[in-house]
Parts: sequence; structure tokens; C-alpha cells
Amino acid sequence: MRDFSTQSARPDVAREELEFDVLFVGGGPANLAGLWHLLNLIEAHNLRTGSKKLEGLTIGLIEKADEIGDHAFSGAVLDPIALKELCPDFLKQGFPSEGVVSQEEVWLLTSERGGFKFPLVPPFLNNHGGHIVSLSRMVRWMAQQIEGREVPGVDVMLLPGFAGIKVLWDGERVVGVQTADKGVNPDGTPRSNFEPGNDLRAKVTIFGEGPRGHLARDLESVLNLQKDAPNPQVFEMGAKEIWEIPEGRVPDGFVLHSTGWPLRDGESGGSFVYKMSANHLAVGYVVSLDTADPFIDAHLALQQFKTHAKIKELLEGGKLIQYGGKALAIGGLTSMPKLAFAGGMLVGDSAQMVNAARLKGIHLGMKGGIQAAETILDALIEADYSEPSLMRYSQSYLESWAGEELRASRNFHGTVAHGLTPSAGLKLGISLLTNGWVPGDPQTFHSDAAATATTEAFYGKAGLHREDLDLGVKFDGKRLYPKLDDVYLAGVMHDEHQPGHLKIVGGDDLCVTCYATKGAPCTVFCPAQVYEMHPDAQGKVTRVEIAFSNCVHCKTCDIKCPEQNVIWTPPEGGGGPKYTLC
Repeated sequence: MRDFSTQSARPDVAREELEFDVLFVGGGPANLAGLWHLLNLIEAHNLRTGSKKLEGLTIGLIEKADEIGDHAFSGAVLDPIALKELCPDFLKQGFPSEGVVSQEEVWLLTSERGGFKFPLVPPFLNNHGGHIVSLSRMVRWMAQQIEGREVPGVDVMLLPGFAGIKVLWDGERVVGVQTADKGVNPDGTPRSNFEPGNDLRAKVTIFGEGPRGHLARDLESVLNLQKDAPNPQVFEMGAKEIWEIPEGRVPDGFVLHSTGWPLRDGESGGSFVYKMSANHLAVGYVVSLDTADPFIDAHLALQQFKTHAKIKELLEGGKLIQYGGKALAIGGLTSMPKLAFAGGMLVGDSAQMVNAARLKGIHLGMKGGIQAAETILDALIEADYSEPSLMRYSQSYLESWAGEELRASRNFHGTVAHGLTPSAGLKLGISLLTNGWVPGDPQTFHSDAAATATTEAFYGKAGLHREDLDLGVKFDGKRLYPKLDDVYLAGVMHDEHQPGHLKIVGGDDLCVTCYATKGAPCTVFCPAQVYEMHPDAQGKVTRVEIAFSNCVHCKTCDIKCPEQNVIWTPPEGGGGPKYTLC
């Protein structure tokens, strides 16, 4: 078993054990929906005449952020289908909708000034009636609804500020997680305020860590959950800014999507522009991480996108107020791992629950949480937490409307992975008529984000570096911002006295070799400028400098490093960005 944790090698530390019946790891929409629905189910079960009551239950949820919602990030138009299942009167309950989509545009951009608007919005991008949301505000609201519940016989504990650092095992059965130690020096020695992490033991543990989860990686190393999936897990990288714009500039309910420029030929990705409440405008750009370009950079693409004549006029006279970046799952059904195993389940982005065609995953992740809760209720009643018992979740999810939606979009990413070519356009047309089927179904692309081309192969020059690139952007601090200025607006905070949570597993020498041969892509694709390669007095680069305190927890380095020399691990609980509008 490969150990990905930073702190597990402390056999001399006494750890308190806390017992849970059910433990949710991660405070995103999938797990919050699962916890919410599980409380509904237990309450209904205990009121049912003649049923054996479930009493004395303890259900917990841990979240690495200081507060639930701090790390929630998405450019989001929410399909409310799962939310309506969970809470039919969600608007009456104060759901923080930023507006209902009423005006949509889809563009193919060809240059800094050129492009054309599609005469009709493609069916898979039709968002009319959907809710524009700030995911950070949405999950805070969900947590508040749960905190306000009192279900007889159930003790609910929401525990923000606790990062899961290690899966606890009994053979190949998951029995909980260990939380991160706090108050540790960079060399690993305890400080005066040292607090050992706890062993949180549970009958069922639900992992909803988002894309490239640290604990999900641990699960994969032991259980090989990906072995039967046609494709590996694949990801995009998104950068997003929230602007305050002059009143009346953009109508309420406005949504714009684009593709094309500034992407290179053979690359996939695109933009989103959403009108939010209070004269706020969300502007973002997403790039696929399985491109061959070693220097793919969502932040740079976003800055370039803002120079387009159409976007420039939207932002004129506005003020940038928040920034964020995050990797996003994009594989969908053909990249989905095994969803359940003895003692545990996967939900949300950890399970690639995303419709790449619709650019949506929140509702699919929430449905995952809802179906997981249905299975957990049966497991609690039967006291059976084996793999066959919990795999009923996988079956029910795939038989639901969510499974049907994922099947219809199963080939989308494989079709457009190398851009919106004529061949891709033809396949998309076929898929719309055949419920997702295309020639070669299911498409297997076996993309590996780490399989980056060398700079010589891609740019025609070996050892090209960031400083050699013509970015085509002049940062002016008014509309176009360099990364460090943007990162400041993400509210990132880490205790700089703790061990760095970004681990160079193969040593600095491998980074130096990468700098010489591949240009050290991490210095470019990281949306927070965490990685720097600086020459010494003799002009020779000998090591990588890691400003981990800048990290926005996007996981891109863990995914895209061409040498697979970086492993992202959770810092001690509470550190990271503090999103309020993203």
C-alpha cells in the first residue's frame, strides 16, 4: 500500500478514537445532500408504524476548510432537479439563487475581435430556468439547513477545520479516516500547540473530496477502483473572477458560453460569463488538462479572453473583487470508478459525476448523495456494510435519471478532447440523434494529463521556459491581472510554520531535469504561481521553490506534473482559500 499522507508515520502519538455510524468526508454539495436526505429517511423510518427504530445514531461530516463553503468553487448554473427532490420548497427556505437564466448566448470566437454567435443555443447548453449560483453560498445554505434539524435518535456533527489525511483499514475494508495533526513544525516535530489528529471510525464512510481526492487516491492504490472503467479519470482546470460592474450593464439572468479563441488548435475548453445578483458578474475560463500543451494555463486564457471586444465592454468601469481556481472532473460515465466497496462509497467529482456536454456536475453529485443515503438507510437497518450491500447504491444511481443523463453524454469529452473540429462536430450531431452513441462507442481515449509533450515537440524549442513565452497579455492591474494579484483576492491563508503540503516525491533533481527538458510546466499551469525555479548566482537552477502558502487547493499540479513528482496532500485543517462568492 502506498502511503500518501504527510503525518501517518507517528506510531508514538496517542490518538483519540471517535465512533460514528456514518461519516461523510468533504463538505461539498454531494455529501451535504447525502447527509440531508439520510436525516429525512431516518426520520420517516422512525415514524413508520411497526418499523424497528434507528436510535442512538451518530453521523458526522468533516471538511478541511475553516468553514463549510470556504473551498467550494464552481462556475455554476444549477439544474435544480436534485435540489427539488431534496427540498421541494427550496426557494421558500431561502435558497441563495443568484438569478434564473432567461437570456443565453453561445459564441465561437475566432480572434481577439472576431467570432460569431450561434443562431440557436445547442440543446445540451440550454440553461433556461436553471439557477445561477455561487457554490460557496449554496453549500453554506445547505449546511445551515442541516444544522437547524433535530431528528430524534440522531446526533449530527458538522466538523469544519478537520482534514482527512489517511484512510483507516481493516484488511481491505474501510473503517474510517484519520484527521491531520495540527501544530507541527516544518521538520515534522510538534510545536507547543500540537494537537494530534483523531481516528474517526465509522460503519460507512462516504468520500466526497472533489476531483483528485487525496483519500480517493489512497482508496485507488488499495482497491483499484478504476480497473473496469473504459477510460482514466480526466480533468479540466478552471480559473474564475467575480467582477462588480456598473448597474444595468448586463441584464439579470444572462449567461454566455464560448469556445475557440484563445485556445490553440487541438485544445478543448471554453468560457462562461454569468450575471449574478448585486451587479456581480462571474467570468471564467476552463481548459482541458489532457492536452499535449505543457504550458496550458487557465489563468492566462482567462486574461486573454477578457481582451476580446465583447468581454472588454462588459467589464469596462468594473472592479475585480474575487478570484479562484480549481481542477474539475470531466470524464463522466466512461471514467467513473467503482462507486462502493466494503465500508465506503464515492460521490460527486470524486466519482466523475459530471455531464461534460452540459458543463454540469452539481446536480449529478447531489443525486449521488441522495442515492447513497437510500442505500445507507438499508445498511443501517440490516447492519450490513459489506460490498454487496453498499453496491446497491451504484445500481440505483445508474438506473436513475442521473445515470440516464450520464449515458447520453458518455462520449462527449472523447469527441471534443482535441478541439471542435469538423469531425467532432459531426460526431456531436450523431450523438444528439442517438442518445449519446457515436462510432466507436464507447470512445476510449486513455488520456493522461501527465503525458505532456516536451517543449521541443510542441513549441519547436527544447527547454522553453515561461519567461520565453510571448503571453500576448499586458497586465495593467485594472482589467488584466497577474496571478499573484488575483491570488490575493482568493483570501488564501495557511500557517506557514507547518510542513509544506505539496510533496516533491522524487526530489528536486527531477524538477531540475524537468526544467531543462520540459520547461517546468508547473511554473506555468498553476493558477496561484506556487512553483518557481530560480537560478543561483552562477545562473544554474538547482531546486524548485514552493510557495505553498499561495495554494488554492486546485490539485492541478498533482494531475498535470509531467514527471508525476508532485503529490497534493491536505494541510492541517482550516488552511486554503476563503471563497464567499465563487
